[in-house]
This record gives sequence, C-alpha cells and structure tokens, in this order.
Amino acid sequence: MEEAAVPLLEQAQGIVNVVQAAASEWSGLVDAYRAPEAAELVAAFGTPTRVSEGLRAGLATVFRALMGYADSVRELNRRRGVLLEEIEDFRRRTRLRLGEAVPFDGVPETPSLGSSHGKPVALELAELRQRVSSLAAEHEQAEQDCARLICAVRPVDVSVPVYYDGGTVTDFAVERTRSRLKDLESAEVAGATGALEMLELLGTLTPGQLLDYGMAESDFLRSGFSSPPPVGQVKDWWAGLSSEQQAALLVAAPGVIGNLNGVPFKARAKANRVNLDAVFKDPRTSAVDRAALQVIYEALEPRKGNDEDPAAPRSMVSFTPDENGKPLVAVAIGDLDTATNVTWNVPGMKTTVADGLESWTKSAQDLYRGQERALEIQDDHPGVAVVSWVGYDSPEEPPSAEVLSTELAKAGGAKLAAALDGFTETRASESVDVNPPSLNVVAHSYGTTTASYALKALKHAVAMATFFGSAGIEWREIGSAADLHVAKDPAGKPEVYVTAASEDRVAPLGIVGSGLRGREGRWDPADDWFGGKIFSSEGGYDPDTGKVYKRTAGHDAKGWAVDGSGDTVFAATTGHGYLDPRTESGHNIALTSTGRGHLIKELIPLRHEEKPGYGGMSFPTGPLIERDLTPEELAEEQSR
Repeated sequence: MEEAAVPLLEQAQGIVNVVQAAASEWSGLVDAYRAPEAAELVAAFGTPTRVSEGLRAGLATVFRALMGYADSVRELNRRRGVLLEEIEDFRRRTRLRLGEAVPFDGVPETPSLGSSHGKPVALELAELRQRVSSLAAEHEQAEQDCARLICAVRPVDVSVPVYYDGGTVTDFAVERTRSRLKDLESAEVAGATGALEMLELLGTLTPGQLLDYGMAESDFLRSGFSSPPPVGQVKDWWAGLSSEQQAALLVAAPGVIGNLNGVPFKARAKANRVNLDAVFKDPRTSAVDRAALQVIYEALEPRKGNDEDPAAPRSMVSFTPDENGKPLVAVAIGDLDTATNVTWNVPGMKTTVADGLESWTKSAQDLYRGQERALEIQDDHPGVAVVSWVGYDSPEEPPSAEVLSTELAKAGGAKLAAALDGFTETRASESVDVNPPSLNVVAHSYGTTTASYALKALKHAVAMATFFGSAGIEWREIGSAADLHVAKDPAGKPEVYVTAASEDRVAPLGIVGSGLRGREGRWDPADDWFGGKIFSSEGGYDPDTGKVYKRTAGHDAKGWAVDGSGDTVFAATTGHGYLDPRTESGHNIALTSTGRGHLIKELIPLRHEEKPGYGGMSFPTGPLIERDLTPEELAEEQSR
C-alpha cells in the first residue's frame, strides 16, 4: 500500500512541475505579443496551473490517508501475530477450537492446562474472543477513517480550483481566511489571542481545505503555539468541530494539535505521530537528527508483557521537532485520557532524546509497574499512567557549568508547569460525579530543581511530589516545601517526599558546585530547612516478611555499571538505581506516587555475610546479603 501511495504523490508533483514549466514559457509572450487581448492570452495558463495544484492537493490527501491506514494495519498485524500465538497456545492446552460454538456452561471450570494465571477455561476463552472482536473492530474503524478522508476529495472545480469537498465557504472567503492565517504566521502568532484567532479561522475551513492549507504551510504547522489559548477555550473549539475536521487537522496541523492542551490526549498522540513521520522522512532532516527521532520510535514500542501483566500502551503526548537544535518529547505509558493516577517523571542533566530518552522511559516503565504493584497491595485498581517527560532543555554534564546554574531549570519549570496545569484543565469535568485524576510529580537530580520552579508556579496543586538524588533547591526563591503547590496531609504538612542515597556521589557535587556561583547556591532538600518527608534508599528487609529491598548504589535512576568497575565511583550498578525494581527507593516512590506514602516502612538494615576470623570467630565483613531472609533469620532480627 505504501509502495502504491508514494508514486501517486510523485506523479501529482510531476504534473504540477510540467504545467508550471509550460506556464513559465507561455508567460514569455508578454514581451513578444502586443494586442488588446494579450492579457487574456497570457493568463490562459492560470486555470491549468490552479487545476494541477488542486490535483496535487487531492492526491496528497489520498496519500496521507493511505499512509495512515498502512501504519494502522502494520500495528494491527503485529498485535494479530501476538494474539494468534496466544490462541494456538490456548488450543494446545485445552484442545478447544476458538471458532467452535462451545457452550460456556459445558466448559469445565478448571484452570487451563499449563496456564500461568489459573483462569477458568471459560473465562480465558471469552477473553480471547473479545480480543479477536476488538481487533476486527479496530481494523474496520481504520478502513472507515481512511475512506472518510479519501471521499472528502472532490473533482477539481475550475471556479474554485484549489479547494476540495465544496462546503459553504466561498472562494473569496477562503482566500481571505488564508490571507489572515498567513498574517498570523508572519507575526508568529504572538500571544494567546492570536493563537485563538488562528484556531477559529481553521475551524471555518472544510476538511479538504484544511489539508490543502496544511500542505502549503507544513513547516509552520510542525510546531505548537508559543502562547496557546486558555485550555477551556480550546476544549470548546475542539468540541465544536466535526469529526472530519478533527481528523483533517491531525494531518494538516500536527505540531499545533499535538501540543495543544485542551485536545484529548489520544488525538494529540495521533497528530504527533504524523508530525514525527513527516520530520523523519523530510530530506532536510540530518542523519544526526534522524537518529534521535529513531529513538522516539523505539521508545513508543510497548514492552511485551504476559497474560497477567500485559504491555501498557504508549503514546507521544507532546513533540517539538527542534528546540535549540534538538527534539523534545513526552512519552506516556498508559492512557492519559482515562487514568485516575497520573505521574510526570522529570529527568535531570544530560537527558536528551538522543542520549537519555531510552533509559528514562525504561525507568518510567519501572515506576509504572511499581505503581501497579502498590495498588494491588491495597486491592485497589484505578488506572495508572506515567509520563516520561523529556520536555525541556536539560543541562550538559560537567565540565559544562550549565548544571551549576538555575537558568535552564527556570525555563524548564515554566514548560513543566504548563504541561501539568494543561493536563489538570484538560481532564477537568463539570460533572460533580466525576472525580479528577490524582496528579503526581517525580523528579531526579537537576529535574528536582526544575520541578521546584514548576510546582511553585502551578495554578492547580498536584497530589504529591517526590525528589530523589536532588541537585539542590534554590532556597532564596523557594523557602520550604510549603511554598510548592502540593496537597497537604491531615496534619497540614505538604506531601513532598525526599530521598538521597549515601552512595550517590553526584548529587552532592551539584549542590556544592552551585554555591561556587555565589547567590545562586542551592541547598539539599533532604535537610531540615526544606520540611520534606524523608525516606531511605539504603535498602533492607521488610520487618514483617523478611523480603529484601536493594540499596541504591549511585546517582542513576536506572543502574547500569558493572559491580567493581571504575564506573561505580559515580554510576549506579545494574539493578541498584533509584527507580530500579526491588530497590527500597523504587518501592517507596511507587507508594508515594500513588497516595500511599503513609505505608512506607522502616526496614531492617541490610546484613553482611559473615566471614571466619581468628580463633574460629565470624565477623560480618563480607558482601551485603541482598536476598529475602529465611524465617529463622527474620526471627533473629526481630528478637534484636
């Protein structure tokens, strides 16, 4: 399908080129031909030129529809392959055929043979059938979406040569609208008023006209508004559009829609994917930038789970192709339109799309899984979502002095505040029966500095904030945790949690180094002045069960260094990062970011293996014991 779609666009452009070349040659008559009808003769190629442009616009619409359908089919085929494997496994274990009319009351209520989850056969069969039906419905919807866009293309009308699908807008009105849109572009849509006017003008165009405008102004429409309209006005505007206009805008203005608070996140994700594809395929995109964009594609691939732990959907909820020479992106794990517990995960220094998105999104995935486990402990299952937010220009690592300054943190904090308030207002409901989602912020290293500025600037308080491995807070501007717009517990203390590992040697350097710049010196939020709720990252054993939680052994959110190597001077070892599964810090951050910080336990400190010494005596001088305690060992610890 893609192979068939590309020649369509190439042939359309070829027609335009031929007609324009002929028109250029024809215009040479103006110097060689003198007669009363000369102007009409020279203008004779005006209509063919407009018609060829209209043909290109129509075929471009068909091209985009087919390419979008191809992307949908590719994803559906991938999921179909996974489902077929599971169906075959089900058949093997139960000797049932999915298509057979097996009465549920005739299926034994016993676990499936070889099943890892122990579901009754009837329930497992019903779930598989439901997934088959859902997949078929999604395929049908993709076909309908493609057909809707293609059917919007109409034969070129010489009287209105450039635009499609007729509509009630006259040629003069369309030209006036396009002229005003161009004026707004030239002014770079200064202020929210100009941005709102642009949206309202776009709302007067038909789907075909929107696609034509988007093709003509594609570079401008790859970026979002610098000063977007109020979210409430955007929500009303979006709701007032037809579904066909909405679908066309995702293609015509992907950068605008993909970053526009007030538009549903599912629609934003589709627009951002269109934008990503366009930038990636643009011949002007450098090899370096294309490599960075490839990292985004990989980050959007959901990690395959199993029957009990299915892979969570991933989507791109914001995308800026180029800011200070590099892209910015936010990847959501889970559904931001429906999740009742949402967490923004804010990274620290040197976290770019090219160098940090992969690792940071893996840490966001670890946090997502940890939150699910924390909620299961409570037998409470609201939907969760975690945003891997690489949405600001983070500082370079030393020897660059950027990390010692707060300049990038202030700029990033403004972006983060807009994203958080935008989420709150987008999800706000006028119905008293709808509870707002719980919004949380988790921040690491220099990201805590950035988050502190954002949390102070918020219009709407978040439920919780957790800082780990902090590079320091600017104490002259933020006097304590009480200055942040974060909810308070029943005792009136802000729900702001802080942890710092004793083996984290990087965070203290950032704090001390910032003081070398004089007035900008930052202080450690783990100290008493800040008033945060402190928890440990040193690891230990659950005092009730003996379950081990590993220590954090470095500065990273996700550990990667080989134990005993020189990298461990500053880097966390594999499995010992702040957000790694089964670490004390990762477990506690999952609790705080689901409103369960009060369940944090004081653990039994990790024990060392005992090594024999002189005189037959043993001393605890060996490596730390990072395994669950036996009942006997737990009883011994409890008796101390």
